[in-house]
Amino acid sequence: MTFGITGNTTKDRLKEVVPDLLRWLQQKNIAYILDSELHKFLKLDQSEQNGKLEAIALTSDMILAFGGDGTFLSAARAVGASNVPILGINLGRMGFLAEVTVDEIYESLEDILNAKYIILERMVIEAVIHQKDWSRSFYALNDIVIDRGGFSRVFRIDVFIDQGLLNTYLGDGLIIATPTGSTAYSLSAHGPIVDPTVNCIIINPICPHSLSVRPVVIPDDSTIRIVPHVEGKIITMSVDGQVSQQFSRENGAEITVRKANHKIRWIRHSKRTFYDLLRTKFSWGIDKRM
Repeated sequence: MTFGITGNTTKDRLKEVVPDLLRWLQQKNIAYILDSELHKFLKLDQSEQNGKLEAIALTSDMILAFGGDGTFLSAARAVGASNVPILGINLGRMGFLAEVTVDEIYESLEDILNAKYIILERMVIEAVIHQKDWSRSFYALNDIVIDRGGFSRVFRIDVFIDQGLLNTYLGDGLIIATPTGSTAYSLSAHGPIVDPTVNCIIINPICPHSLSVRPVVIPDDSTIRIVPHVEGKIITMSVDGQVSQQFSRENGAEITVRKANHKIRWIRHSKRTFYDLLRTKFSWGIDKRM
């Protein structure tokens, strides 16, 4: 087995955790390839094999992503349709995707080496911006967000599902989330928590200018067409909160969102369920008054 290793280089803890891991892998004669940014951050010898994560994904059996959920999302975008599974090791706070703690690293790796692990497939959505003279595709594991990019003024958005009009929203923007993304930004905007194995897409307006407007959950084989109306103004589409694209309605821009043709393969800790994560991360059942 060959591990590809990446990490969030803003986390100083990488400097103690990853070198210890490399020594452990060397002792067991297990091959690994480091993300070039991580290799540079750790100031390792040039003899250590390294490269861009996109290339590493094509030659590795598994990606180890050290950081938080943001690191996992970055790794997922780099891995793309390569089908290589990702194990997230949490150096951050929440850890819905990067759920393995530092204390659990070696136990988890031993389980992996002994084929005692579970691989779940997570849905990815594809958003395509269409304008008169160009189009561009983006892929999100969590969500696609359409807003004014820092301007808080409301604007109008027409949303169609399979060519039929769902609603004309007036508000700060719109979140299109996967079940995986239901515990991210969509949750902060009062969206539902959805088990990540459910086949659906969430449409969640941001601060709608109507008390009757609520999030809508639709089948995952639906096609969503989004037509924003901000004439002469810039609109921003962000992808998993990490990549953004600005465009203008003057060029006839609209967005199509649908389920992507590939999925992200996520390694789940065999002793922990999604519901265990919910209870732990949200402190459900704990009386804060005590």
